[in-house]
Amino acid sequence: MNIDAQLTQRELIRKRPAMYVGDVYDGSGLSHMVWEIVGNSVDEWLAGHCTKVAVTLEPDGAITVADDGRGIPVEEWNGEPFAYAALTRMHDAPTMDGHAPHDHLGSRGLGLFVVNALSERLDLHVRRAGGHYTQRYARGEPVSAFERVGPSNETGTRITFLPDPTIFADTWMNAGVIAARLRELACLNPSLELVFSDTRHHRFHEPTGLRALLSRLRGPGGATLGTSLHLDATVDTIRVEVAAEWVSAAWPRRVESFANSNRTTLDGAHVDGLFDGLVAELCSRFPDLCSEQPASILRDVVAAGMHGVVCVRLVDASFDGPTREKLVSPEAKAAVAAAVRPAFAKLLDAEAALEALFRERLGVPLGPLPSSGNSQATSVGT
Repeated sequence: MNIDAQLTQRELIRKRPAMYVGDVYDGSGLSHMVWEIVGNSVDEWLAGHCTKVAVTLEPDGAITVADDGRGIPVEEWNGEPFAYAALTRMHDAPTMDGHAPHDHLGSRGLGLFVVNALSERLDLHVRRAGGHYTQRYARGEPVSAFERVGPSNETGTRITFLPDPTIFADTWMNAGVIAARLRELACLNPSLELVFSDTRHHRFHEPTGLRALLSRLRGPGGATLGTSLHLDATVDTIRVEVAAEWVSAAWPRRVESFANSNRTTLDGAHVDGLFDGLVAELCSRFPDLCSEQPASILRDVVAAGMHGVVCVRLVDASFDGPTREKLVSPEAKAAVAAAVRPAFAKLLDAEAALEALFRERLGVPLGPLPSSGNSQATSVGT
């Protein structure tokens, strides 16, 4: 039996959101929701009925898009208000009402219905034909009637939606992405005024430290094997903090590194120490499998599918230049390796699946794969 055939359009969208807005993990699907609505406003400008579009990130994380166009039609359409139909039905034409000219700012252009279905809450305000009309929805379903709440001498549409946290991995909208795209649209449409406001209260407090940063490095897909490696230790006078995890897929490794809170984009001694500590424990645990492997291959074994963060704090840190992109303090390398090895041993003792993964990698021919990000190492297939 085809289960999907029994689902409503709204249920299908919520079941497979990536088919409609793109990636729901990396933020691109979230921003696509904004462009679906902004696209309608730009259409009004293209038709000569709109001069200004405003995008606001609200304090509660909702996003508001407002324009001074004609307002979404409120007249009856197939027995119901057109605005209601636009928010509750999929359309297979270029636009719901066939208007032209038309621009798709995103890659799909599936309309307001998708935005509505993937929002925890959506509020619609339309000013048209001398009236002010409103309606509220929850996850694509109306929770209030579409009604005229008063007169209005203005025209335009305002939609406020709160992305559904059960759909999107992170509902925090990236203000930089929105601002950059709106600036781009302003250049492409010189007579259209685009306004952007971020009214959110930005408070940054991460009591879990590197664990929080590690979670931001984690991409969609690929199950994490067991628990993560976490350590906060002092070796001699150097404080070493590490957070790392592995996925079964042999993705190129991604390691972020810091020295005295400076981001070291070219890595350096502390990252070398991280891999030295990991490799040293593998060699101790699997001496027969490691004895014939060159050091570069052993490093690839532990690097494949790894996400990690390493931070060191030391007095008189030495860098390779004034921009502090690479740490060259040899004592940092030794300190990180000394702290990482016992922590990695404890992790492998507790996580049989992770230990088995490394044993398997050591037992098969290894070939390097290109690294990603600021990573200097290579990774291997399983």
